[in-house]
Amino acid sequence: MKVILLFIALTAAAFAGPPKNATKHMMPFPVICTPTVGDMMEALTKDYAVHISMTFEETPENGVFVVQNPNTQTAAVLHTNQERTCLVFSGLNMREFVRPEGMAEPEVDISDQGQDT
Repeated sequence: MKVILLFIALTAAAFAGPPKNATKHMMPFPVICTPTVGDMMEALTKDYAVHISMTFEETPENGVFVVQNPNTQTAAVLHTNQERTCLVFSGLNMREFVRPEGMAEPEVDISDQGQDT
């Protein structure tokens, strides 16, 4: 099975609350899961030569990994918890972005805020 990797950009806006015109949707789509993050990373590292470029906690029990291979410009997003790790998104033509110089600092301090589930 061929895995094509995708990079996803995440913003702090999710913590600050949705925009006024936002609507919530459930998006059913297939994912590929393994029992552990180790199983998933072993396969991706061996077969696709990816490395973990970023991680963050969705909740104390759930985490997200962004993996990438800069040589092939591929990336993927993994979602993990105690029961399993799933490859959620993957794709080609990865691009990396740097915060623009002179961009205003965030208005919201996300370190004190809970997350909607």
